[in-house]
Amino acid sequence: MSGDRNFHINSIVKFDTEFVDEENNFNTGDGIFVAPVSGVYLFSWAIQTHYSQNEETELQVDNIVIIGKQLMSMGSGASYFGTTRNVLCTVSKGNHVWIQTSNIYGDNYFNDLRGIRSSFMGPFIQEL
Repeated sequence: MSGDRNFHINSIVKFDTEFVDEENNFNTGDGIFVAPVSGVYLFSWAIQTHYSQNEETELQVDNIVIIGKQLMSMGSGASYFGTTRNVLCTVSKGNHVWIQTSNIYGDNYFNDLRGIRSSFMGPFIQEL
């Protein structure tokens, strides 16, 4: 994700920079990945934020929260902080997959600190 961003509750996190997507299955405009084949994927997202900020994100597959949630609640004494969440997930061909903020925090702040950025990936592991 390029630049600093604020996301409100239940917002799709729009990762707007793409490095590898050989089949063009990820849309940087809306932040949604469309599964090209049914199978097991390893979805991973890393969030970078800083002091006095809170954020909670979750993995969504066609509007269903999957087992993956991530929470960061930063006190005023903390500086910069990043976390990563990994989820193995079975996805059907054509399912839409994205990272979304939860309904807890109204101001989820994502920080870009000298190129240390929030990111999202979903490598294909095994076909079903």
